[in-house]
Amino acid sequence: MRRRVVVTGVGMVTPLGHDAESTWAALRAGRSGVGFIEDFPTDKLRSDVAAMVKGYDPRAFLSNKEAEIYGRVVPFALGAAIEALRMAGLDHPKPEDEVPGPGGSRLPVDPSQIGCLMSTGQGAVDIFEQQIMKSAERGPRAVSPFFIPAVMLNIVSALVSMRYGFMGPSYNIASACATGTHSVATGALMIEAGEADVMVVGGSEAATRLNTVAGFGNARALGRSVDGDPTKTSRPFDKKRTGFVMGEGAGALVLEAEESANRRGAKPIAVVAGFGMTTDGEHLTRPHSGGVGLRLAIERALARAGIGPGDVGYINPHATSTTQGDVAEYLALKEVFRERLATIPMSATKSMLGHLLGGAGGVEAAVTALTLRDQVMHPSINVDELGDELELDLVRTARPADLRYALKVSAGFGGHNCALVLSRVT
Repeated sequence: MRRRVVVTGVGMVTPLGHDAESTWAALRAGRSGVGFIEDFPTDKLRSDVAAMVKGYDPRAFLSNKEAEIYGRVVPFALGAAIEALRMAGLDHPKPEDEVPGPGGSRLPVDPSQIGCLMSTGQGAVDIFEQQIMKSAERGPRAVSPFFIPAVMLNIVSALVSMRYGFMGPSYNIASACATGTHSVATGALMIEAGEADVMVVGGSEAATRLNTVAGFGNARALGRSVDGDPTKTSRPFDKKRTGFVMGEGAGALVLEAEESANRRGAKPIAVVAGFGMTTDGEHLTRPHSGGVGLRLAIERALARAGIGPGDVGYINPHATSTTQGDVAEYLALKEVFRERLATIPMSATKSMLGHLLGGAGGVEAAVTALTLRDQVMHPSINVDELGDELELDLVRTARPADLRYALKVSAGFGGHNCALVLSRVT
């Protein structure tokens, strides 16, 4: 039998809050974190809105020097990971003079059995732009000697591991907008396989820059403010959706073998019951028109969880608000759940947070875990009229529930799909 994997901690840094509980409260209240872009001019861009993290102090977990070296993605990810570890009862930083290894660690779990997959899809885009500009203006000798480590995609997993002395599997997974969800699934797989007892997993992104907004906008993927109101832009499954809203932030989960959590008296908030990972194998940026790859991922997740479509009581969809993506996702879900899909409550987190790209899956998986913990489903905003032929039960105001199993799905450029089945702790 496979080892049971539980969630013992979650953490978030988002446009709606600097921690998990404030973000979760704002989502339940139906607040939007989307606003006009203020960091650069948008008059020549196809989008003028984004969901940005405001007022976050990078020095909360970094020295002054480190805050200068690393991009915005690093403090977001560190903040989410440290919060998740704190909730799990594992926030015991390694003293500077501690010798690495199982012997002298203050952690309640053997550090060689703790790993980290805090991933990012694009990394420190801000630092990359900054250093390239330095080179162009002042020559290559002006480039920082910290440039390479600062832009490595594995930087956050490395920094978290160094802070605590974790010696288990640690690296980065990059699968565009499925990055965070893939990290959760892979972390659970490692625990099931006995490669680790604890995995800190999730995703982070801080890539809202002039050139990235230009790139996504020129690909006709982004929406603009509606009637001068940026909060109305992200409208998943709505008839008037025009594209997604770029967002930033991080979401982290601490996954743990159930016997490990029981041994140290940790209280799980959810169970990772199953997962499925597939690829469309068809197009670099467009999802399979019939959602075939995503359907296969969902079916694999259900099979691994040992349940059928009739057991799922709640769905947290990918739901980006793009014209093609929302339809492909609907078709995938419809193929799995048939007529019952119209009666399964769904919450589109991106309607309020925008699309956190590589960070989306980490945040939304954490939100799904909190949904199961509190038995409350957050609303989807801006759904005035469902798109043609879409029959869905999108939650419009926070709704209490009696949930056993929840489904979280993600899809990314490159045709990468990932589905998670989370369950209530019983």
